[in-house]
Amino acid sequence: MSLRDRLLEPQGPLRGALFGELLRERFAPELRPGDRVGAWRIVRELGRGGMGLVYLAERGDGEFEQRVALKLLPDAATSPDSEALFRRERQFLAGLSHPNIARLADGGRTDGGHLWFAMEYVEGLPIDRHARAHALDERARVALLLPVLEAVEFAHGRLLIHRDIKPDNVLIDARGQARLLDFGIAGLAHDGDAAAAFTPDFASPEQRDGRAVGTASDVWQLGRLLDAVLRADARAAPSPDLRAIVAIAMDEEPGARYPTATALKNELLRYLQRRPVRARRGGPLYRLRRLAQRHPLGVASAALSALSLLLMAGAFMLHSAAEQRRLAQARDETAAINRFLSEDILGASDPFAGSGDARPIAAQLEDGVQRAQARFRDHPGVAGQVVVALGESLLARGRYDAAAAAADRAVALLAPGPDPRALAQARLLRATVDMYRGLPERAQDALDRLRARFPYRADAPSPLEWRIELARGWNAMLRSRFGECADIYAGLLARPGAAAAGDLSDAYNNLSLCQVATGDAANGLRSGERAERLAIAAYGPRSGNAAVARIRVAVALSALGRHREATARFRGELEALLGLLGEDHGTTATYMDHLGLLYLCAGDNADAARWTARGLHARQRVFGPRHPWTIGVQAQYAVALLREGRADLARPVVAEVERRQALVDEPGSQVAMYRGLGEWYLREGQWQRSIRYYRAARSLASRPGMQVRWNLHGIDAGLALANSRAGDAAQAREAYARYARSAAYDNRCVSDLREQADADGRRYLR
Repeated sequence: MSLRDRLLEPQGPLRGALFGELLRERFAPELRPGDRVGAWRIVRELGRGGMGLVYLAERGDGEFEQRVALKLLPDAATSPDSEALFRRERQFLAGLSHPNIARLADGGRTDGGHLWFAMEYVEGLPIDRHARAHALDERARVALLLPVLEAVEFAHGRLLIHRDIKPDNVLIDARGQARLLDFGIAGLAHDGDAAAAFTPDFASPEQRDGRAVGTASDVWQLGRLLDAVLRADARAAPSPDLRAIVAIAMDEEPGARYPTATALKNELLRYLQRRPVRARRGGPLYRLRRLAQRHPLGVASAALSALSLLLMAGAFMLHSAAEQRRLAQARDETAAINRFLSEDILGASDPFAGSGDARPIAAQLEDGVQRAQARFRDHPGVAGQVVVALGESLLARGRYDAAAAAADRAVALLAPGPDPRALAQARLLRATVDMYRGLPERAQDALDRLRARFPYRADAPSPLEWRIELARGWNAMLRSRFGECADIYAGLLARPGAAAAGDLSDAYNNLSLCQVATGDAANGLRSGERAERLAIAAYGPRSGNAAVARIRVAVALSALGRHREATARFRGELEALLGLLGEDHGTTATYMDHLGLLYLCAGDNADAARWTARGLHARQRVFGPRHPWTIGVQAQYAVALLREGRADLARPVVAEVERRQALVDEPGSQVAMYRGLGEWYLREGQWQRSIRYYRAARSLASRPGMQVRWNLHGIDAGLALANSRAGDAAQAREAYARYARSAAYDNRCVSDLREQADADGRRYLR
């Protein structure tokens, strides 16, 4: 079975509805200006072809201004769960964040059941017409193509193939930058639809013959594109160097072409740098001419000495041998990657090969980490980058131990190598895993080292530096440094560079949470709403990222006292995430006990106990019963039971929290634990024990930046009541004075203890 067949197999990574449904035989009906498709209003038709109709559309919901190229796709009968798969694969494509790739903005079904997707709209001319209109010389045309090769190189690194590279799919925008369209859409087809899945004049030989298609097909099409741009109304034929490059890129046999888009790009860079290109296979005189073009004065001087000429020729020969070795290494690496995908990842779930594996994909990814080092024994750098990709996927699936092992293995593979950025990706993955596992101090050391080596610069941004800053902000939140967290994200968003909508959504998401934690709930609400709009634009309205943004909005609403609205919104989005991730995931475990906390804040104690219990049980499974986060939630559960009137059930929970309190060394969990124990003993009538725990909670919650997040005003209410009940009038008067001063940190939570403190305090503060 071919690699393409395996990619489209039911267990393959390209199995989803977005890829399968794009390639049916029946076309969608035409639309007219003013018609609505999802959130979009049709403006006019842009074009039509073998893959459907394309329209210019603009947002019609009034949320914000945005224009897209909306394509209606062939339609056919679908399976019952195809819509869920379609959304998942649409989000997968939306993750192609590259400045030279037009991004997926939205997608879905029309009321009539026809599939559609919306891409970022790029105004500009096709690349060949742009070259003709501006009468570009040969070197300028080659330079114009380089960003296209970088975009294809980027996507190949993420196991995506374009398959329909042609001038109409490469537009030059107003800044003169090439933008690649329809990535991962046009050429993904089943065998029976192969003829409709590419443009014949730009189809590789294997596409025309119906054979398996891989990255080599894109290399052929890049060569064809290069030839078309060079010959677009040009006054002369392309130079011999470029004709030779095109000939290799467009060789009939895939194995004889440039092994990767990177190799083709490097060949064109050698041409632009006036260095010898490998395709010419030129002799010493050819190489000498190229040297003279680069260094005319130096060559003139060298010509005075025959010895220098001989040494130069020898150097050229050595350089040629080194080039051949590098080319052979690139070819070996490509073959190894193909074998790894075919046999170790896709082949593991191939029932026709007799080795069908019905285990979850996460288990197969873990096996892939084990196999990668053996598969790439001679290419440790490739092995390291493959293991990083697998580790990131395991992390997203909540397999923290496996992701940590993958990160450590990747670091070991990449540390001796020459690529510091690849090594930094592995170390950032390891730090991120530590953050998700509740080890923020360990993560901070790694993040400090990474930032010192790769500081963020808005004038030259890259995904690595952006992700380091995102991680630093989130880790500050985990360390209860909420002001620092808000400052990091505010600074990042003040100078976002060329960040894509998805990256901006992540930053606004996290900024919202930190703003609420510092008492700036109004701005937290605005940041959450902005994060939601960006997430919808980047991933779609039903994506997990959009759900997380709406959860941030709900948290802000609760902080503003709108508890009923907040809990209803939060619960709806959480149930959607549970459908995507399940309960045994660190993210959903956190959100379940957070929903319990919101219900507790709203005075809905029965729902608070129910959701906190679910979150607690999930945390026990994911992190273990002795983890500080688990123990902190256990104390919250005891409070919910106590307020619901089920003290008998709360008693053993409190006893277990007290036995394990020495294990809790994280400030947020400590505050939750001490506050819960203080309330328990206050309601039990054990005033001195209550005072001791409330004082411990207050010493932490009164730190700058923590007062709102850890409800200092509520802690002061409990401490004042405990002192009053203990009969110590002086201590009670002092405690009630502190309670009055901490009103600035009131988080608007409902509690009968607050009501009692307000009534009792009037006696002491008259």
